[in-house]
Amino acid sequence: MYRILIADDEDYVRDLLVRNIQNSALEVDVVAVAGDGEEGLREALLHKPDIIITDIAMPFMNGLELIRRIQEAGLYSKNVVISGYDEFDYAKQAISLGVKDYLLKPFLPREMTDVLTKVIQELDSQKVLQQNMSLLKEQAKSRAGLAREKALKALLKGKEWGEEPDFILEGRFYAAGVIRMEGGAWDFGRQEHVEEFLMLIREGYLSAGISLYAVSFDGIQLAAIWFGDGENEEHFLKRIGASLEKISGSLEKYYHIQMNGALGHAYRSQTGLADSYREAMAVWRGNLDAAKRFLFYGEENSRKEETSSSQIREWKNQIRLSVRAGQEDGALTGLSGLMKCYASLSNRKNDYVGVSVGELVYAIQNDMEQDGYDRADTEPLSYMQDRITYGSLMDMNQMLASYIEKCCRVVRENSEETKAEAVVKRLKQIMENDLHKTELDLEAVAAKVHFSPSYVRQIFKQYTGECFGEYLIRKRMERAGRLLQKTSMKIQEVADQCGYENQRYFASSFKKFYGCTPTEFKLAVEEEHLY
Repeated sequence: MYRILIADDEDYVRDLLVRNIQNSALEVDVVAVAGDGEEGLREALLHKPDIIITDIAMPFMNGLELIRRIQEAGLYSKNVVISGYDEFDYAKQAISLGVKDYLLKPFLPREMTDVLTKVIQELDSQKVLQQNMSLLKEQAKSRAGLAREKALKALLKGKEWGEEPDFILEGRFYAAGVIRMEGGAWDFGRQEHVEEFLMLIREGYLSAGISLYAVSFDGIQLAAIWFGDGENEEHFLKRIGASLEKISGSLEKYYHIQMNGALGHAYRSQTGLADSYREAMAVWRGNLDAAKRFLFYGEENSRKEETSSSQIREWKNQIRLSVRAGQEDGALTGLSGLMKCYASLSNRKNDYVGVSVGELVYAIQNDMEQDGYDRADTEPLSYMQDRITYGSLMDMNQMLASYIEKCCRVVRENSEETKAEAVVKRLKQIMENDLHKTELDLEAVAAKVHFSPSYVRQIFKQYTGECFGEYLIRKRMERAGRLLQKTSMKIQEVADQCGYENQRYFASSFKKFYGCTPTEFKLAVEEEHLY
C-alpha cells in the first residue's frame, strides 16, 4: 500500500481527507498528518511518504516550500496541492516543482478519489519501470560477469579470447594460484558468488599495489590471478604471500574458516599466467600435508623422492581386493600407502597422479559391477572428476576414502548372509500375500525371488527352523482358524481363502493341525461365545 502524508492547518479539512481516504477502496494508508509546513517536513523525513497532500497556505512554511524542502532532502513523492481560487497564482511555482495534481477548494470526495486514483496509476507505472530497469541492470551485470569469467579462464588456459574484456590487468608482474577454504559458506559454482567473496577480501587485506581476480573451474576452489608491483619477481610473490596470510588469519579468526592454496612463478607479462597456473596446480595437486597452508612452486622439488610404479600398483591392488571383500580397514590402509607414494613423486608427475586416481576409481566401479552390485549403489559422486582434475592430494584422499567406505558398506550389506536373510523375509511376505492361491508352492515362490527351489528350500530351513512346506501349511491353517473364529464364512469359503479348492482335502489338513474338523472347530467357537 502507498503511504500518504496530509498537511493542512485546518482541522476539519484534515479530518475530512483522512475519513474519505479510509472509506475509499484505494490501496493507500495515511501514515501521518500535520498542521503546518514545519511539522509536515518532520513527518515526511520520518515516514518517507509516497504521496503528499498539502494545503498551500499554512503557517511557518507553505505547502510549496514544504515540497521543495522534501525534494532537497532527496525524497521522492507524488504531490497533490490544495488551493483556493485566490491562491491559484501559485500555479506557476507549483508546476516548476513538478506538481501536476491539485484539489480546488471546496472539493467533493469523488474529486479527491479521482485525483488519488490517477496518482496511484502513475506510481504503479513508475514501479514497473523501475523493476524493469533493475532487471535490465542485473542482466547486464550478469552478462558482464559471464564475459569476465570466460576471459579470465581463457587467460589461465593460455587460450585466445575473441571479445575485448571489460577489465584491465595492469602491473609489472603477474602470477596465478589456487585458493581453497575448508568450512566456508561460499558456493563458488556461480561467478557472482566469487565476486562477492573478492569484494570482502579486497578492502584492507591486499598489500598496496596488489590486485586480485578469481574464477572457479570446479565450484569448490578458486583459480586466482594476481597482478601488481614489486621490486622484482621474488618481492612481488612475497607481497602476495603476506596478503594470503592476512586474509587467512581474518577468515580463521572471524569465520572459523581454514584457508590454504598454492602459487606459481611470477611473470612480467599476463601471457605467462597460463604457465603460472599450471605450476600452481602442480604443487597444489602434490600436497598431502594439511599443515602446509600456502605452497610456492619450486620450494618442494628438491625434497621430492621418486617412487616406483610397482609400489603404486601393489597399493592399488590391495585397495581393490579389500573393497571386493568389504574390508574397509584394509582398503583404507592401502589408500594411505598409495597417497604417500603419490606425495613422493616430483611435481612434474602430478598429471600422472590424476590419471592414476581416475583409473583406480573406475577399476573399483568395474569390480563392483562384475560382482553383481547395482551401479546406482556405487556410482561415484558427480564431482569426482573435477576433484581428480583440480583437487590436491588431500582432496583426492578424502574423496577416495569416502568412495571406498561407501563401496565396502554396499558389499557388507549385500553379503551372502545378509542377502539370505533378505530373501527369507521376502519369501514370507509373498506367502502371506498369496495364501489364497492354490498354485502357491516352493517353485512358484522361488521363481518370484529369482532363485532356484533348492536354494530357497535350504536357506528357508536355515533361517526359520521349518521346512518350506511345513511353514506354508501352518500359515494356511492359522488363517483358517482366524476366519472360522471371527467370521460367519462357510467352510468352503474359508478353504478358498486358504488356497484349497477341495473342501475334503482342506478338512483333512485342518484336522491334522487342530485335532478336529473345521465344522467341530466352528461349533466349539460358537458354544464358547454363548457362554
